[in-house]
Amino acid sequence: MNIKYLMLRIKKKIIPSKFNSKDFCQILKIKGIKIGNGTYFFGPTSTVVDTQRPSLIEIGKYCKITANVTILAHDYSRSVIRLKYGEILGEAKKTIIKDNVFIGINSIILPGAQIGNNVIIGAGSVVSGKIPDNSVAAGNPARVIRTLDEYYTRRKSKYIQEAKDYARYLSENGVMPTIENMGEFFPIYLPRSLENLSKYNINTKLNGDDEKDIINKFINTQPVYNGFSEFIKDCNL
Repeated sequence: MNIKYLMLRIKKKIIPSKFNSKDFCQILKIKGIKIGNGTYFFGPTSTVVDTQRPSLIEIGKYCKITANVTILAHDYSRSVIRLKYGEILGEAKKTIIKDNVFIGINSIILPGAQIGNNVIIGAGSVVSGKIPDNSVAAGNPARVIRTLDEYYTRRKSKYIQEAKDYARYLSENGVMPTIENMGEFFPIYLPRSLENLSKYNINTKLNGDDEKDIINKFINTQPVYNGFSEFIKDCNL
């Protein structure tokens, strides 16, 4: 038995709080599952990935897989057929998750599912068949509910208002909004420079993402407001 694999399994069982996404990816790779760079499991102790047929599962780059997700390449329904009809009818279906995919909590990816590039899978979805590139899918069974372009436009339209609402919520609860405690809303008002990212302790090491690309895209865009003070003023604070 692979010693590294054994040690990782022991770590998962004995000290699960220390068992992380990197450990889980190593276990899956040792078992023979293909996983791209940057892919991150947010619940490595609660996620189930079918390792009985590892060659039938491929997970791409920069995928974000949340807690309690199950990814399958086979099932055991053939046992019902065997007992009823006396035949063993095996199955083999390749399950593919391509690059830059987000899979919401409690989702199930069934054998043979093929999820394209740049896809968001809503929480609690049951995915079978093909989900095309650049789409958002949800439900049981999962269906495309909008394109990624449509989702982007919707999020963009709500982003600034949600930032204002959050700033007001902080203020109403006795907390003065700051660049630091406003978190990921920083692109709205932070002047573009590496110094500012460092000065305000902006986290650019996001799980399942490319830090260099985050920084480059930030530097080469423009804020909506001319500084944090202008944003706070627009919040009527």
